Amino acid sequence: MVPDVNVFDSHTCLRAAASIEKNLIEFSSTLSESEFHAPPRGGGWSIGFCIEHLVLTGQSLLPLWDQALREAPHLGARKPSSFRYRWWQRKLLQSIADPIKLPHRSRTPLVPCSRHSIEETVGRFLAMHQEFLLRINSSQGLDLQRPSVRAPFLPWFRVGVGLSFDLAFAHERRHIEQARLIRRQLALSSGAYSAHTV
Repeated sequence: MVPDVNVFDSHTCLRAAASIEKNLIEFSSTLSESEFHAPPRGGGWSIGFCIEHLVLTGQSLLPLWDQALREAPHLGARKPSSFRYRWWQRKLLQSIADPIKLPHRSRTPLVPCSRHSIEETVGRFLAMHQEFLLRINSSQGLDLQRPSVRAPFLPWFRVGVGLSFDLAFAHERRHIEQARLIRRQLALSSGAYSAHTV
């Protein structure tokens, strides 16, 4: 299910991060190394490469966020840093999170090419996420509707810092769901093969 994100709020972002980490840890704990690295029957990324792509994407975003946060004006103690998204921003968040919608080709630096074990890949993701959370925490009291950030997975599009945080989480949900779909496909393919050979 794709969450309906209508408002940017840093506390909601932190809850989203915790939920994504929990889902990834629980999902990865059910996988064997062979399942983790097996490509889908029709071709494409393995489960491991889906997660490694998220690591590469997150790492590429960190310096962009650092620069944007340095440039973001302070709102003052009495002004909230939350704000409501416009309709097209909500639609964009929903589309990015859905693995069926809005397919796009990743830029070369974000295409995974190295295999790591489940433990190492998940560990790399969690370490990147901790850096992500540091940026969210340091954004308190800043105007996150500007300046703009160019998202690596949508290089032609610039968005406010707050929206870029939620887009990054939507992108993570997209590929974790993609990994679940690959797992189901592998299970169906294995079952069909077993039935055929009995």
